Amino acid sequence: MDRLLLLVAVFGIVYVALLVFVSSSSKQERYILRLGLSWNALGERVQNSRLQQLLNNSGISVSARKITIFRYAAALIYLTLQVVGDFIRTIPFSIYDLLIAVLILVVTSPLRYLPLGWLLTWLHQKTIIQKDGELISFIRLYENNRLRKRGYVQFGAFCASTAGHFQYIRQDLYELSERAVDDGAERAIEWFCSKFPENHGFINDIRSILLATESMDDDTEAANYLREQGKIISKISSDQYLKKWSFIGDVSTIINVIPSIATFLMIVSLAMQYIMLIKGNFNGVGMFQ
Repeated sequence: MDRLLLLVAVFGIVYVALLVFVSSSSKQERYILRLGLSWNALGERVQNSRLQQLLNNSGISVSARKITIFRYAAALIYLTLQVVGDFIRTIPFSIYDLLIAVLILVVTSPLRYLPLGWLLTWLHQKTIIQKDGELISFIRLYENNRLRKRGYVQFGAFCASTAGHFQYIRQDLYELSERAVDDGAERAIEWFCSKFPENHGFINDIRSILLATESMDDDTEAANYLREQGKIISKISSDQYLKKWSFIGDVSTIINVIPSIATFLMIVSLAMQYIMLIKGNFNGVGMFQ
């Protein structure tokens, strides 16, 4: 129980410190550097590019160096407090304290099948689904814009005006708008589509629709083409809807299974305790011989 309470206290301290560092301004960070803390030098030594990539993919705006430093800080603080406490109480050092410190590093490791890595992978999958959903909404808005009977907004201005409605592709749309003005719509669209993975489910369809539509000078021809491609856009929307709810269904299934597993483990534990109680009362006599 003492170790559990100490773990809770250590994680609480590290969590508060992490919030302070994440929310600290550049002036505060420069002030810390003036106090003699070589934050950047230490951060470069423990920089984890894979962890940084996972954080970026998950939409978490925290540097990997901070996460890594606080991982080791949590293990070190716990081990130091435990050693000091044992020394004050004149208790011999326990190897379990060292194992718990190692366990802290293992649990917070960004490896895929460990808790933190699994969480970041799950957040990454969620971000991908949200980003694809916004991409479909964008192509829907683009379709409605080009089919307007009273004239449509030019591609660059349209991207800039709709970017504020999105969260995950907002910056890409702003840059797409700038590139459409500077480099032309075709090169801008190619750049925008290259931001998505090569094995993306429907980015090639989006690229073809945008390039074909923007290359047409006749507005009537472009409108007819978009009406023909409406079925493809509808199918993409339907597939994305099923993918999103399948993802939510998997999470719901896991949440619903947890109480059943906990109940089963409780029954097994109570049954074992009951057997041990009976065995103790018989004192090893009779059927327990």
